[in-house]
Amino acid sequence: MMEEIEHTDELGRKYRALSNGEGFIIIKGPPEGLLDELHLPEPFATTLHNILYARGIFDYQTAARGQALVGALQEALLLDAQRLLEAYYHLEQGGLP
Repeated sequence: MMEEIEHTDELGRKYRALSNGEGFIIIKGPPEGLLDELHLPEPFATTLHNILYARGIFDYQTAARGQALVGALQEALLLDAQRLLEAYYHLEQGGLP
């Protein structure tokens, strides 16, 4: 019997998946390799992937609805803007962490 689980890969990307409990996993979403096709840099690609996961954006139909993708991108960019702001702060305090 298959059970729905949260699977995390070696990059830290989260997936909704089905597992038989013996190591066999079928990914439901977000699709594996989706963001790799866009050649986005790490860790931005993983951040965006995990936002898509958290928002349940697993397929074209969901992604095309309303502002789903715009919201996910805005959230990812906001997170990166926060990291950039923190880097400025640490640099001005005498060096990066």
